[in-house]
Amino acid sequence: MVTLDLTKNTYIRCPLTYMSKHIGAWLLIIAVLCVAYWIRIQGIDTIPNGQFTGNDAYFYYRNAQIISENGSLPKRDMDRWLPLGRDLEQTLPFYAHAIVYSHKAIKLFIHNISLYDVALYIPVICFCIGLGGLCLFFYRTFGILFSAIVGVLLATLPGCIDRSTAGFSDRDSWCLMLGILAVITYLIAWQTEKKHNRILWTLLSGIIVYLGAMSWEGFGVFLFAILFVEVWKYLTTSKEERLFEYLIWVLTFVPVLYFTSAAYRRGEWFATHLAAIVLIPPLVLLIIRTFRYILLTKTPYAEKCVCTHAPLHLDLHL
Repeated sequence: MVTLDLTKNTYIRCPLTYMSKHIGAWLLIIAVLCVAYWIRIQGIDTIPNGQFTGNDAYFYYRNAQIISENGSLPKRDMDRWLPLGRDLEQTLPFYAHAIVYSHKAIKLFIHNISLYDVALYIPVICFCIGLGGLCLFFYRTFGILFSAIVGVLLATLPGCIDRSTAGFSDRDSWCLMLGILAVITYLIAWQTEKKHNRILWTLLSGIIVYLGAMSWEGFGVFLFAILFVEVWKYLTTSKEERLFEYLIWVLTFVPVLYFTSAAYRRGEWFATHLAAIVLIPPLVLLIIRTFRYILLTKTPYAEKCVCTHAPLHLDLHL
């Protein structure tokens, strides 16, 4: 009788080895996510049908209904800010689109789910996805102990619970998820050695930044976290590295935001300074880095411009 030993196959042995080493950490992270989810759905039975626990949730749900029925939002909402109506081109509507697209995707598997059900639970799902991504990144970077501590604190922190429960349905959890994913994917790109994979992670980060910038006027907070890393590397290294990847990252969202959203071209109200906060800083840093690259590589004074101090390195090993 011939026995088949699958463990001798490289393509099977490597995943099995990985799972045997990390299964405990994965189970712990999943347990933290289950606790976070369970905490945030406790009050779901007390919410009347068709109602939410947050004020802005009705605005986004109504926009989602309009998108679901008509395919897009009108330029002006004539049911608000009468007699002129509210200029919807000055809003960042992608959260409402995310509710609609999520509903269409889930309906392929759960046919009786409604748009309201998706809007009701999306804060919990988004928070758990963001928390899971953060825990995995911290696990790969700092170990399971640090990851578990951060995960438990965020899962049980009252301030996080209040705005990520089922029924709150504001865009907070959605924007937090995008912000976390944008930052950690960019950091992963920095620590990836293969150029092909590094470019893919950079593109993914830029796309997520675009989605976040189309969802919230304050998404520049997460953008500045990435720029802080870039500025720190700029100040602590003696040569220009990975300028091409940074150029790709900037081009992924800066021109697209400018041409696709009127809020970034002629912002009013809450969008007055969007371009100055989201579009200008990455471009300024790109110009500075390009100037240094030209100065260090293309001029006859390149050797004189090389710094003599020992560079510091971003010590995040993934």
